Amino acid sequence: MKILITGATGYVGHRLALTLAERNNEVHILVRNPDSHNIPQHKNIKIFAGDITDKQSMTPAIKECKQVYHTAALVKAFDKDATLFYKVNVEGTRNLLESALETGVEKFVFTSSCSVIGPTLNTAMCENDERISPLDNDYDATKYLAENLVKEYGKKGLHTVIVSPSKVFGPSGLDTKSISVNKIINRFIKGEPTFIPKPGKLIANFCFIDDVVEGHILAMSKGNVGENYILGGENISFSEFFQTIGALSEKKRMPIEIPRFVMKIFSMIQWLQFKATNQEPLITENSIRQIYCNKIFSSEKAIRKLGYQITPLREGLQQTIHFLKNQRYEN
Repeated sequence: MKILITGATGYVGHRLALTLAERNNEVHILVRNPDSHNIPQHKNIKIFAGDITDKQSMTPAIKECKQVYHTAALVKAFDKDATLFYKVNVEGTRNLLESALETGVEKFVFTSSCSVIGPTLNTAMCENDERISPLDNDYDATKYLAENLVKEYGKKGLHTVIVSPSKVFGPSGLDTKSISVNKIINRFIKGEPTFIPKPGKLIANFCFIDDVVEGHILAMSKGNVGENYILGGENISFSEFFQTIGALSEKKRMPIEIPRFVMKIFSMIQWLQFKATNQEPLITENSIRQIYCNKIFSSEKAIRKLGYQITPLREGLQQTIHFLKNQRYEN
């Protein structure tokens, strides 16, 4: 089967492209830079230069494809050109949906994020729960708008499904900004200073890359039109998460808990630097609100409806630590 994947130079898209290629599909990947070091290599993968913000450029890549996985997005806390979030995440998605409908694509899976569902209190949030806080950053807001577009095109006759991963981790040779969990794990096992929000009992949901990839494929096969499925993992506090990593990697230290006010001071300094040098800040006021909160999610719907399976956290972390240590040794 011919399948189009956008975002194949990103964490999830890269692994998804290789997995589908290994299962004897003809995988078309749409990339802005055909010379990127992050392009997945396989005899069943065909590279097409193009951009989701340019609808015409996608035509050769989507031709004769029966399925589309749309994993591409602008993923960052801040961009000096805020309009790029809308252009990429909303208009780019609309372009792809239109092309899919026009060319007879049978099924379309859109990769969203649990960040659209938002922060939680003390119980796990599900796909249709009402968000408890405003959509106050460009990434979440534009992914929310993109989700609505995907549902809209589902009513127009295109079989669309939405999947929402949480914090993804796991073995990967890619060096992308989106693999932030891996980077933090790597810092910790290397003995470098590692920071977590204070209090460390704040809870997050961590999902293993292999589960997320398989979840995409299951959503394509079994997902209902217009439905959203959380592709998550275990809910665990930051302190317990690093205690587990410490036990598996034989590191006795614990990460440093940073109070919110310290992070706010750091964000103000970053903002002043941006104004002086035009260097984009890593942390903003809005992104701080995303860090200092619980993010507890339930994958029960995906488990029940799709057959989604969750790798035990310790097992996933063990594989990740082993990979990161070997990667350093090889380099």
